[in-house]
Amino acid sequence: MNYIPRKIETQLYDFIASSDKHKDVLLIEGARQVGKSTVVEHVISKFSIKTIIINLEKDRLFRLKIDQCGQFSEFEDLLKLSFDFDPTMQGILFIDESQESMVLGQFVRFMKESWPYTTTILTGSTLSRLFRKGVRYPVGRVKRLVVTPFSFYEFLLAGKKDLLCEKLKALSEVSIAIHHEFLLMLNSYLTVGGLPVVVKDYFAKRDFQHSLGSIVADYEQDFIRLFGENDLAIVKACLQSVANFTGSPSKNSSVVPSPTTIVHHKINKIFARLEQWKLIFRSQQHGISPEKSHRYLPKRYLFDTGILRYYREAGLPAIDFFDQVNTDIRKPLGGIIENQVAIELARKSPDLHGWKKSPSGMEIDFLLKVNNKVIPIECKSALKIKNTHLKGVISYLEMYGQKKAVVISLSPQEHIFAREKFEIINIPLYAVENIWDIV
Repeated sequence: MNYIPRKIETQLYDFIASSDKHKDVLLIEGARQVGKSTVVEHVISKFSIKTIIINLEKDRLFRLKIDQCGQFSEFEDLLKLSFDFDPTMQGILFIDESQESMVLGQFVRFMKESWPYTTTILTGSTLSRLFRKGVRYPVGRVKRLVVTPFSFYEFLLAGKKDLLCEKLKALSEVSIAIHHEFLLMLNSYLTVGGLPVVVKDYFAKRDFQHSLGSIVADYEQDFIRLFGENDLAIVKACLQSVANFTGSPSKNSSVVPSPTTIVHHKINKIFARLEQWKLIFRSQQHGISPEKSHRYLPKRYLFDTGILRYYREAGLPAIDFFDQVNTDIRKPLGGIIENQVAIELARKSPDLHGWKKSPSGMEIDFLLKVNNKVIPIECKSALKIKNTHLKGVISYLEMYGQKKAVVISLSPQEHIFAREKFEIINIPLYAVENIWDIV
């Protein structure tokens, strides 16, 4: 399968094309297998200027040479000797898996200052490791971009669903036939996920579940390397807990029953690391007042719904949109939908927020800030929106004197005017990546 265009390309292209001198160093982050290297190499290929590409995971010898450099000048000389690097000429330096070097992070601040014509791009799945203990983060000298799994639109591109791509970009209401076709494709997307290798296997009719399993196994090898074998079971339990309890408060006791103080500390540390590595998103839950917000545990979501379902549905039959099963069996579908909404919201901002009226009372899944106004968002697995689905957001709007809310469901897009003063926009899940334009 040929290269699949990515939405993030425009930002990357504009950064490289900029004629500014002393550009920030571009840090491109994202979990393994989301396509960081592929998109960077694709965009770089559009420029006819000298380009140096180094992969520190593959070129271990060069990595060792970098780690023997005590000063930035030695690192610069190494580039000159090995790649004919010339910092006085316009060019691109792309270092992939840059976090594998023990010392590269301390040179980042000098790259911007000393190379006026060089566009420097560093990528990695755990870039927080780039700035190791004792290395100051180069504030004001770096720009960050996060590459995520395929969005639904990119999934459709991979499947060559050109008509659906056009309809999704148009942001207009669609016919019942097109809506049904969207749901069929979305049903597949929420099973396959958005990791490029997995998506390509799916459309090539290969065993995409095997690819998911291989990626999970690769992650576990990373965990062993970074956490040690002794804590691997807790790391896996953290991921399993997020998958099993998506849409519910994230409790340490759902990771390990009755954890000791030491285990509590380990779980918190592991969750913090997984969030740093963009494998998990954390949503802070707010209350009616800042004081009451401290009562509420956060929610957590996995970065890819295919990975979530790999963990969540091991040994269980997958539930799809159209299954006519009882409510209890269908209920987990709501968590899967909420997870996908979290992924889409996190593409623009990693800071997710929800709201609770009381510990056991009404809650709002997400709060979206647009033009300094907060819009409540509720996620529903319903194929048709009913008045009962609107009670939560209406109650929130009345409480705070707001006018607009969003419901995300499997129902066609529509504007609902409730009680003649509230505008509630029902956005079908397949269009949620366009939410900022719609609202």
